[in-house]
Amino acid sequence: MMVNVGYNMKSNLKLIMEMINGEEKMPVSIEEKRNFVQELKNFSAMGDSVYGKGNLQELCERVKNIVDKAQAIALEEGDWFNEVAHKRHFKRLEEDYKLFEETAREISQLQERLSMAYENIGSGLNRYYEVQ
Repeated sequence: MMVNVGYNMKSNLKLIMEMINGEEKMPVSIEEKRNFVQELKNFSAMGDSVYGKGNLQELCERVKNIVDKAQAIALEEGDWFNEVAHKRHFKRLEEDYKLFEETAREISQLQERLSMAYENIGSGLNRYYEVQ
């Protein structure tokens, strides 16, 4: 004789399948909900990190000026032997600057992508919650 367990059987099967698939969901605690609300309140404050406070292009220009001036001063004050060594050292310094500039450009591009994703997340959260 078969007993109709109806909804219980469905919920038990769903629970078993979730456990097998590793999808068992624990209920969200009150403390987790409070922390979530606090994180929403601080969401816009994270924008400072996302958007970056410094201007990387300006930083690159300042570093380039320092490298150029350092080279000019070192070459001006040295003798012939030191001039050869300085040129070799400053060639390496210029290569390092080129790497610095290229990395700053890549960071700027990634920062733009990060900013767009951050704004999209904020817009998505605003559909359901009040993000500050």
